[in-house]
Amino acid sequence: MSPLLSKKVGITLYWSAILLAESPTLWADDDFIVYSPQVTYGQSEAELRGFHSQDARPGLNGLGAFESSIAHTFTDWWKVEFYTSTYEQTPGLGTQYSGQELENTFQLTETGQYPVDVGLLASYAQVPIPGLPNSLEIGPLLQTRLGYTEHILNIICQKDVGAGALPGCHMREAYSFRYRLTTPFSPGFEAYNRPFDRARQLGPAFYGEFKVGHGGKELEYSAALLYGTNYGAPDRTMVLRLEYEFF
Repeated sequence: MSPLLSKKVGITLYWSAILLAESPTLWADDDFIVYSPQVTYGQSEAELRGFHSQDARPGLNGLGAFESSIAHTFTDWWKVEFYTSTYEQTPGLGTQYSGQELENTFQLTETGQYPVDVGLLASYAQVPIPGLPNSLEIGPLLQTRLGYTEHILNIICQKDVGAGALPGCHMREAYSFRYRLTTPFSPGFEAYNRPFDRARQLGPAFYGEFKVGHGGKELEYSAALLYGTNYGAPDRTMVLRLEYEFF
């Protein structure tokens, strides 16, 4: 392992150990996404994604969020994504603007160099309401392929900062499984765990991408229908993501 790679992996393990040790957990409303550690040098992205929940309980029925972002990969190991607008839907309160976020993905190992590709997510989210805390997020991103299947695991810790910040670090986990049937369509499933809310969700998903024109332009999409597996989660949550990639 090169000295630079050893340093990157060491930083990942150091910060992950600090944050995981602080526990417990809090979830952000729009965190129905499983991040890949792989980045593509020189690629730009424009993304839309959102979710909507259904439940017989008024407090969980109608929960939702949608957001837009732009991103660019500046090196072969660093991608920056800026969430230009984020909106949350809360039962009884309607749709409200909930802030902006700057997100960094660091690819720490070369794709396929080891059995598991390793990356790091680090982000800062700012809310527009005085008295409510902003937040930092950090955590490892792990991805591997076994035959025609792909597995991705995220372990993300969120820490409040500023006025009204809760103590400790709030952890969540996200996992996706994909069977690479064809490029335009691959079935799979996703699972999410938010211990702070005592909420666990699991359900089928599908993924795909299409070439658009020339010059490496692609349209990538994914969707999932998640079912709550315990009382803290909504009965059903529908998730949709759409991303345009270009050089």
